[in-house]
This record gives sequence, C-alpha cells and structure tokens, in this order.
Amino acid sequence: MIKKLSNKFKDDQDTGFSAKANIQGGRLLNSNGSFNVIRKGLPFVSRLNFFHELIMMKWSKFIFVVLAFYTAMNLLFGSLYYFVGVEHLNGTAGNSELDKFLESFFFSTQTFATVGYGRINPTGILTNIIASLEALMGVMSLAVVTSLLYSRFSRAQAKMLYSKNMIVAPYQGISALMFRIANAGKDQLIECELQLMVSFVINENGNANRKFLPLKLERSKVASMAMSWTVVHPLNDESPLMNFTQEDLADADAEFILMFKAYDDTYSQVIHTRSSYKYHEIIWGAKFLPMFHASENGSATVLEFDKINLFEQAELPLRLQKASSE
Repeated sequence: MIKKLSNKFKDDQDTGFSAKANIQGGRLLNSNGSFNVIRKGLPFVSRLNFFHELIMMKWSKFIFVVLAFYTAMNLLFGSLYYFVGVEHLNGTAGNSELDKFLESFFFSTQTFATVGYGRINPTGILTNIIASLEALMGVMSLAVVTSLLYSRFSRAQAKMLYSKNMIVAPYQGISALMFRIANAGKDQLIECELQLMVSFVINENGNANRKFLPLKLERSKVASMAMSWTVVHPLNDESPLMNFTQEDLADADAEFILMFKAYDDTYSQVIHTRSSYKYHEIIWGAKFLPMFHASENGSATVLEFDKINLFEQAELPLRLQKASSE
C-alpha cells in the first residue's frame, strides 16, 4: 500500500528535513515543537550564545542567573577591597575581620549599582582604580540586564495547548484524523493558520527513504482562537491515508507534523508554534468530549483547558473497521 501511495500522491520536498531515513534517528519534532537534532562539530566558542540562552530560559532560572551574577561580582570586588586594605575605605566602622569584609562587600554593592551613599569612600590610587572599574562594570551590566528584560517582556510567546493524542473518529459517514488545540494565553490570536503533513518511511531499492505528504484539512484557517479548535483531516478518497491501518502506520514509522501560526494583536507580532504526533500516539475509535459550556447564569462561555485531552470511545464506520482488521 505504501509503495502505491508514493506514486499516487506527490510528496513535499521543502520541509527542511532529510529524505534519507536510514541516517536519521527518532522522531523529527519533539512534542514541545523543538527539532530533535543534536548539534555537533562546531567549535566551543561558536556554540556559545548567552543572549539566546538568557532570552529563552524560564523566568525562575533567569532571575537566579541574574542574582548569582550580581552576588559573584560583588564578592569579587568586595574581596579586592578587603585584600587591598579596608583602611583605604574611609568611613568603615567594623572591628572584626568579618565586619571589615562585610563593609567591603556592601560598599561594592553600592559602587556596582552606582548608588554611593557617601558614608564610605575610597582613598588611594589602587582602591579608586578598583572602584572605577566596578562602576563601569555595573553600568554595563545594568544596560545588558535592562535589554534582556525588555526583550523577554516584548517577545510574543505562543502558549498553545495540544491534545496529548490524535484520534481517529467517525466523521460525516466516514472517519477522520483529529486533534485539538487551544490558546492558553490571555492574548488574542487572530488570522490563525495550520498546516499538517505526515512523514513515513518507504523502502525503495533497498534504501529507506522518508516521504512527506501534506494532509488536506477540513479547514486550515480560522478567524480567531477564541475557544478550542478541533483540527480535522477527513480520511476520504483525497487522503493519502485512506484505508490505512494501525499496522500500516507503524510499519511506515509515521509521524504527523503540524505547524501553527497566528497574529498576536497584543504584541502586533506573528507567532509560530510546532508539534508532532507519532503513530503510537493515535487513538483509534474515539471522539473528543466538549471542553466548553455556558456559565451558570448563561452570560458567558466557560472554556476548561484541563479537558483538552478528554475523549470517549466511538464506533468507526464499517469500512474502516474492516481495513483495520485486515
């Protein structure tokens, strides 16, 4: 069936993925949308991209990194003041060594932030040089952190939820492949578009080649993501998956790749997100349960995101049941 399929439907050659299946491993896309590619062969310096890492990391980790850098820099300069001699810092009042180090440390925090309360001031050439370098470092660090904060706050992020599984469900007298998406963010998404394709492996002349076929959707565009969107690919005569069984998809190592984009009117930016489903993540003979309903007083619609994965068993048309049993 798969060999005949490759002749009937034209595959997509512009996916960005290689067609050589025998030199690839695992799924093409991770469920979170990242490419399942391990990058090697670059020099260590070329692999470093601190700005990208600081932009993309979680907020909790970002705050920890900023606080750790701030503490480390002040420990460094505080130690320099301490070892040069606290006597070169006019206004210190500590008697013990710990008190002297703490005086040096907190003078460093004031200098690094260019606050300068005035109680302590440096004397001597060496101490003033250290203070001048720290002030410069503080101004530069403040500029970098400010730019990072602006970039993180101004970057539109797609907070899309995808159903855990695809399902094969009854649809208008036939069957259809379905999955569900919803916008978990508070921003409004309009002009939403989605593309779906299937990737499978075909053995041709002893070589394992990967084919990519676009799948026609019931609708590929919606005006807005006000509620959930059940994406439907009818399994009719126009579908390359017509009469496919679970075993056929498993033998072909099928992976369904989806690409979603929309216009975020809060940030006035186009957002993109991706995900994929493997053949073993498909539930046959099911239908999704509703995830929204009217509020108690009937004045609004309640959208329940925790129900995006809920489905119930459903009987498939006899034609598909027969194909699945063959």
